[in-house]
Amino acid sequence: MSEFKSVWDYDALWEKAKIYAKKSLMEEREGVMFPFWSALTLEFLGRATLAKVHPVLLADPRDGSNILYVFGYIKSTFSPKSVPAKTVFDRCLNIVSNFTKKEFDNCLALIDRRNEELHSGSGAFEDYPTKIWLSNYYHVCKILLEFQEKDLKRVIRKDEAAAAEEMIVEADKEVIKEVNSRIASYKKVFFDLNEEEQKEKHEFGKTTIRTTYIPYKKVEKCVCCGSDALISGKQISATDAKLVEGEIIQEINVLPTGFTCFSCGLKFTNHSELTVAGYGGQYTVMDYHDPAEYHGIDVPTEEFDPEMMFDYGND
Repeated sequence: MSEFKSVWDYDALWEKAKIYAKKSLMEEREGVMFPFWSALTLEFLGRATLAKVHPVLLADPRDGSNILYVFGYIKSTFSPKSVPAKTVFDRCLNIVSNFTKKEFDNCLALIDRRNEELHSGSGAFEDYPTKIWLSNYYHVCKILLEFQEKDLKRVIRKDEAAAAEEMIVEADKEVIKEVNSRIASYKKVFFDLNEEEQKEKHEFGKTTIRTTYIPYKKVEKCVCCGSDALISGKQISATDAKLVEGEIIQEINVLPTGFTCFSCGLKFTNHSELTVAGYGGQYTVMDYHDPAEYHGIDVPTEEFDPEMMFDYGND
């Protein structure tokens, strides 16, 4: 008896992404079908990314039968329902470390046009030149492919892949130019202030940071004015929970995606910008939990022994 494969089998989704990529490259670059097929390629690269982790990530959870189907417990006549494209990229946002809000937004921009094309009478891809979307598209494809341990040459021709890489580099150069210009602009405004005004803004920044709650926050010196500034990010991974002196502690590995200086007003909103400004890479924060809350146990504190949650197999 052959091994069961669901409609969300990784290899099948990967092959379909390649088919749509090939179709896209057969089209005129300024025509409406090039972005249309590219949008389908992007969606199936996203779906293949999730299937690489586990096909169940593509099953619509609103009907438990879809989940049972993934594990082969539903008859082959069953028609499984998939999660929508927005959910696919939302899950990539949580699973793929360098897939950030910027990449999510770029995906949705292309997918929304595809939906408009398919479900309305308007020509969603008319007047949609490649300069608006293509470099972002290749950048996202590269991120998803790297998660699958592949590169652009695996999904598009070698010459096309080389051009795509060049477009990604040029887009990165634009980010560098824009970030450096922003830093210079905010620095000039701040240091045009007198010493007393600068001091007031420094104090305001420190106070605001202390009273601002952001998950996984980190404080760094602002590249513009030297004040304390706030970095935020998204969780990449976490260590196993450990019980230390009555508290559950985890180390959370974080990809920085946001930067705010409350003193001079400088902001960055994605990992690419933070990298240019010198705040890229990753960092680790400690996450502390009350043992009862962590394990979902509703008991009076005086009756709860946290050690019992880590005493498995000793009864």
